[in-house]
Amino acid sequence: MSNGAHSTDTETDLAEAIEAGNAEEAHGLTGLPYNAVDIRTERLLLRPLTKNDLDDVHAYQKRKDVVRYLMWEVHDHEESAKHLEKRIAMTDLADDGDGLIYAVELPDPEGGHGRVIGDMSIFLKSAAHAQLEVGWVFHPAVHGRGYATEAAEAVLAVCFGTMGAHRVFAQLDPRNEASARLCERLGMRKEAHLRQNEIFKGEWGDTVIFGMLDTEYAESHPA
Repeated sequence: MSNGAHSTDTETDLAEAIEAGNAEEAHGLTGLPYNAVDIRTERLLLRPLTKNDLDDVHAYQKRKDVVRYLMWEVHDHEESAKHLEKRIAMTDLADDGDGLIYAVELPDPEGGHGRVIGDMSIFLKSAAHAQLEVGWVFHPAVHGRGYATEAAEAVLAVCFGTMGAHRVFAQLDPRNEASARLCERLGMRKEAHLRQNEIFKGEWGDTVIFGMLDTEYAESHPA
């Protein structure tokens, strides 16, 4: 039989656990589960990948200048097909570790088949702490036209506006100056420079982290 003191301690522990759980829930992502839907911007269409995108995707995955700062190497056509098959299934965010990939399509003004010029990714790092990671890859042929910024702005709107993120961040190789400039254009702050924190393509590599808080997003995107 339990004495009164033990019962009180147990009740206190339970109350504290419930309070902590409620606080965590209150600060967590509010827009989960999230299922990818088409997003139209002024010039672009962001949508889930399909098998019909293989040739367009392979056009940039086969380039050394594109994969130079990515974790994977140049893909031949078959490797791109296998990679695409995995990424086609990435359309939902529900649990920590989930990822979502948007094809970035440049629509044909005549109404024909649009061309996929890159892709945007969102990874759910922590639902409880409302943390999302974003990433991107674009064909060099479209660099300098503002497409990456336009697509990334649309993704940030989903992260902060739809899913209720507290913090959105990107991790990149510090030598990837184009991605660093994109982060800065988006209003993301350089939060950290991790020196030789991982083996990258056979040698020690650095990682820089850019991030943005919900308050910063709200200030730069007033309603």
